[in-house]
Amino acid sequence: MTPPNSPVWPRDTWTARPLRSNLSQAHRNWLTTPDSLTSALKTVCPRFQVKILETGTRFPFPDEARLLKISCHQQVWSREVLLCNGALPLVFARSILPLRDLPRAWPTLDARDPRPLGEFLFTDARIRRTPLHFQKLSLNHPLRVRLDRFPLDLPPWARRSLHVRQGSALLVTEIFLTLPPHRSDPAQALSFFA
Repeated sequence: MTPPNSPVWPRDTWTARPLRSNLSQAHRNWLTTPDSLTSALKTVCPRFQVKILETGTRFPFPDEARLLKISCHQQVWSREVLLCNGALPLVFARSILPLRDLPRAWPTLDARDPRPLGEFLFTDARIRRTPLHFQKLSLNHPLRVRLDRFPLDLPPWARRSLHVRQGSALLVTEIFLTLPPHRSDPAQALSFFA
């Protein structure tokens, strides 16, 4: 396995809030949901499920490595999933963790477990979450390239945060592929599932 090349973008462009650009208010509402995305989706998705795409040992993308303060050549535990409503994919999610930290700080993580990580991350009082950061992915960003196999109905905005347990950080990145209704709009929810 070859580590990824150096980034072709000059610097990280993750921001503390999504920029205006072509982001609808509904997309912004979902993107900035402060609590568990899993819980939020379950309130409007009667057939919510997790589809595991890939699990295993990988090399981090350059901006992931910088955030985790590791080398691009240091392997990470990785899990990529789709959060779906039935067969409809709503969110692509990628979780990575320095491999050395898995047995010590995150011994209960199982890449093959079909349950959403949100059920674990938001119920363990020992886990602290950092603020969300956002980025509109450029065409050459490795995350954007990973999305090429899925229909993307929305501008490619990603959100990410660290979940810290015993000094070890798990990075979770989420990208909406299709916009679910927001919890604050019951009429939209009804039409979405009609």
